[in-house]
Amino acid sequence: MAHLMFFYSPDTAVPLSVGRVMHSNIYILFILLQIFVNKTFSDIYKIQSNNINYCTKLTKKDLGSSCIDKNLEYPLSSEDIDLLKKNSLSIKTQTCVSNPSLTCLNIDHKSLIGAGTYGLVVRGQSKSVQFPLAIKFIKLPTKLDTVSFNTIGRYNRIDLNSLIENKGTEKGLREAIALRLINEYELPSIPKYVTYFETSSYRILAMEYLENYEELSKIIDKLSSKDLLFISCQTAAIVCNLDQIGISHDDMHERNILINRKNNNKVNLIDFGGAHFNNKHEHFTSTSNFLKQPINLLGHLKRFVKEDLIDNIQSQEKKDLGRFCLMMKTFISSKNDTEKEAIPYYYRILFEKYWKFNQINKKLFKCALTK
Repeated sequence: MAHLMFFYSPDTAVPLSVGRVMHSNIYILFILLQIFVNKTFSDIYKIQSNNINYCTKLTKKDLGSSCIDKNLEYPLSSEDIDLLKKNSLSIKTQTCVSNPSLTCLNIDHKSLIGAGTYGLVVRGQSKSVQFPLAIKFIKLPTKLDTVSFNTIGRYNRIDLNSLIENKGTEKGLREAIALRLINEYELPSIPKYVTYFETSSYRILAMEYLENYEELSKIIDKLSSKDLLFISCQTAAIVCNLDQIGISHDDMHERNILINRKNNNKVNLIDFGGAHFNNKHEHFTSTSNFLKQPINLLGHLKRFVKEDLIDNIQSQEKKDLGRFCLMMKTFISSKNDTEKEAIPYYYRILFEKYWKFNQINKKLFKCALTK
């Protein structure tokens, strides 16, 4: 009679032959579970690799070019390439993943600056300028707004009146026209316009790429009260300069206020995709938007700018668009203390104690604070 050996636990005894069967079954279940898990992760990866949001996120880590979703690829036709060359623009390209016979924009981490709903922005170069470029490719068709205008004079400058009326023989993307107009008026602290053109596939805008700049939204909590006063003073001068030529920036949140901490906290303002053109201050201005929209920045200012100055100036700007810049100009042009004392209290104290300004060539406002 065969003897049975047992595994003992405090409460049970299991025959060795049964234990072997159980061990074998557990091993088989483990193998099957491992196969199932690997298959599941493989399926998830395939889904993610073909998802535009997932791939767009990865492009910033140099993985975007491996995503096979056609929506992420930006093929360049011979027409596109010829027009880029004609406008003296050069960019990095690569073979399209979905179709190796085609040429696509290179969107690895060294080329890609950013991507959005309607297109993307890549780094580029031009022989016609000395600074690096950001080149925006917007796929057609697009819902992004275009405006009409005429050009005048020897240098084909934009006729501001025709632009305000949105009547003219020429058309362009709203952001491109805003940057071009800013460039023609030589306003500082905004990316320089280089060129704009359209192909059968894209609207293409080339502008200055701002190196070493960071979004204010990402660094605001690391800045001192003195830094924030200097940054907000610069921004106030920029928006008043915009209002002087009738450009209203409608998206003045902290992501569009860029700071170069390596260069004395110099400020640049970006994203004119929603800019409006007017000279009557009918609905809003760049300044009124600045005094309303960057909530975090304004919150910081209200903590160390005393006497509710910011609150009162915000209230006045809602009632009378353009008043802030008018008071700034009046204060700068005041010749004596008597003229300055005639300026409403809240503006006078702000300009005397916190923000200081001057004008270059009696035209452009400039923050006169030092870091």
